[in-house]
Amino acid sequence: MDRAEFDALLERAIPRRAAKWVERGIWTQERALETARKNLAKTLPAGLDTPGNHFLKVLSEEDGRSVGEVWYSTEEEGGKVQFWVEWIEIYTEHRRKGYASEVLQRLEEAAARLGADRIGLTVWNDNPNALRLYSKLGYLPANMNLTKRLPGRS
Repeated sequence: MDRAEFDALLERAIPRRAAKWVERGIWTQERALETARKNLAKTLPAGLDTPGNHFLKVLSEEDGRSVGEVWYSTEEEGGKVQFWVEWIEIYTEHRRKGYASEVLQRLEEAAARLGADRIGLTVWNDNPNALRLYSKLGYLPANMNLTKRLPGRS
């Protein structure tokens, strides 16, 4: 992924992330875009060149066109290589064609080559399609965050 493609990814990701976190009641509408930008800037202080972060286009093997994108990170922590899928998106018109499964298989291979013994990702409970896919591919819950809305608060 080149810098222009990375910038385009962020321009799509920031408002989408902001909207989802507002929908989930985590951020306010007024502060969501600003908060999404700040969070990504903190996570990626050098943008595309942030060490340990890798951004790739997902290309169709048939014609080479872009059908999605993936962001993964790697780091050594606690004596092990940690491999984390930060973001995977297959564009709407290309979903349900096996691209996500193929990408995840290739990421598993990359993780193994780097010495990782597992691959991790985060998925929200309100994303049933992703939950089904990850379960089908053998992903299991590792931890769980619980939230409770307080009465009279929004």
